[in-house]
Amino acid sequence: MDLRELEKSILTLDDYPIDDWNPKICEGVKFSIDSDANWFFNGSKIDRPAMVKLFSKLVKYENGQYYAVTPVEKIPIKVEKEIFSIIDYKREDNDYFFQTNTEEWVKLSSENELTVEMIDNQPYPKLKLKNQIYGLLSRNVFYKIIAESKQDGMSMYLESDGKYFYLN
Repeated sequence: MDLRELEKSILTLDDYPIDDWNPKICEGVKFSIDSDANWFFNGSKIDRPAMVKLFSKLVKYENGQYYAVTPVEKIPIKVEKEIFSIIDYKREDNDYFFQTNTEEWVKLSSENELTVEMIDNQPYPKLKLKNQIYGLLSRNVFYKIIAESKQDGMSMYLESDGKYFYLN
């Protein structure tokens, strides 16, 4: 199947009930997402932001693997880091909102938690967007939120949605 056919079939859908879809795995098609959250289809970068946004809504996580799922096919996605990149943020009243590379805003909350792990002695800050799907905060965004974080002894945190989210 080529990318234009796939786009046409997806654009005709009103809603995306991906949890209800369980088609067979499509062989011979490759989706991948690099460490900067750039999407690739059969080795070619998808440059149209609208296409990336569309496909990102079709991501499903099952049995330790990511898939792009439509009603008729299921394509494994090789992900280097995370599906999304967090490219910006804003603070409104006492809450933080983070923007993904697909231009969607997500409120930092109990449902969409920010966690910071250490990987290879480097902070790995990520925001949960939905079941096993995360956005990795860009270094720029991470440093900015550190600069405005609050201190609790030796710990730094953001407060949003009435909850503390620790950065270290």
